[in-house]
Amino acid sequence: MNRRTFVKGGATAASFMVLPNWVIGQAPSPNGKLNIAQIGCGGRGKAHIDGYKNENFVAFCDVDDARAAETYEKYPDVPRFKDYRKMFDKMAGKIDAVSIAIPDHMHYPVALWALEQGIHVYCEKPLVRTVWEARQLKEAAAKAEVVTQMGNQGHTHEGLRFIQEWTQAGVIGDVEEVLHWTNRPIWPQGDVTRRNVPVPSTLDYDLWLGVAPKKSFDDKIVPFAWRGWKDYGCGAVGDMACHIMDSSFSGLGLGIPTQISANPSGTHDETYPRASTINFKFANKKGKRAPKVTWYDGDRVPDLSKIEGVEADFFAKTTDARGRTRTKNSSGTFIIGSRGTIWTDTYSSSIRIYPDDFFQELRTSRALPAKTLPRVKGGPFKEFTDAIKANKQSGSAFSYAADFTETALLGLVAIETGKTIKYDSKKMRITNNRKANQYLESRYDYNEAFLPG
Repeated sequence: MNRRTFVKGGATAASFMVLPNWVIGQAPSPNGKLNIAQIGCGGRGKAHIDGYKNENFVAFCDVDDARAAETYEKYPDVPRFKDYRKMFDKMAGKIDAVSIAIPDHMHYPVALWALEQGIHVYCEKPLVRTVWEARQLKEAAAKAEVVTQMGNQGHTHEGLRFIQEWTQAGVIGDVEEVLHWTNRPIWPQGDVTRRNVPVPSTLDYDLWLGVAPKKSFDDKIVPFAWRGWKDYGCGAVGDMACHIMDSSFSGLGLGIPTQISANPSGTHDETYPRASTINFKFANKKGKRAPKVTWYDGDRVPDLSKIEGVEADFFAKTTDARGRTRTKNSSGTFIIGSRGTIWTDTYSSSIRIYPDDFFQELRTSRALPAKTLPRVKGGPFKEFTDAIKANKQSGSAFSYAADFTETALLGLVAIETGKTIKYDSKKMRITNNRKANQYLESRYDYNEAFLPG
């Protein structure tokens, strides 16, 4: 099966011949350390590297020597690559796990390449850029039988467990509505244009583009603001929904939405809007009506009048020592029940109930339920390496992460269509707008050179 057949046929996992170094069920290496390859060594990648400092680095890969310079200086003896394909070819059999911290548009091909070689994979959120990619990667991971994890660190936090325990116990009554919000985008998005400036000598721009269309270099897009551009990122939703919305997706177990509508502002052909409001409708379960879920980004926030007891200055603006304006509680979630409202922050690390006197009463009378769910110790990177060494799957495995990412990405599909869409998740089809199904896949053709096969 050649690469073209592999991609066009959609038979990713079926084409695998996986020969893993350290699969689930196999014994760990003699020294107890994993051989880690890091792809993306600057920016967020530095946090990955710090998270694996007790493991053994066998390869670094980054398309920009300047961005990776700090890492390269800290680990001068680790082999370096600019092209992940060359890294996998040369290091075959020497890599136990790969950690991916690169732009969204390259998550799918790089993770797929690693899975084909039977390598455990940690990949930053959002897992992928399109619903089709999510489905394919989920299938590929299942066939590969390796440990996988998406980098939404909030999934390891205790607050998420409290949300599950408290809502299941009915502490706030029946959950009626969920409000998620973020101050993203914090980069230019909407009314922006692409420039054409010289490519830095340290950057291999063709490799950075990878599977994306060949367009001019703009240092206002690379290395940071790519998130706002449809060719490379997923906007505010891609940046933050796979953190913030976990409080409803996992906390409430809502599943994949059946209907989505969006109201954006500042739209643009090549970038995501300046701000948007997205409404998600979910199927009812066990005879209970599913709550209405709303996402706000940009300059939009929930109406505080819906939450009894919330402080009047909850979204107050402040000025820091450098004269920059900051907004209190710039990202977070309200889970509104018939008896009270749970608030949690961006990563579900802090949690409280409104009104405050109700929360205090629950705590004083010991009415909050006991901890029944297992807690994660040590953060996301340790969870990943511990899972590999324990021969078990991680809590943020691709089987979960793909569905969660699909939920978030459907909000972007609704933005693109400008209309309410009805979604059949079993068939991966939008049922009321045939043309809208094009947005479930990528806007570009995959360059077969960047995919395994």
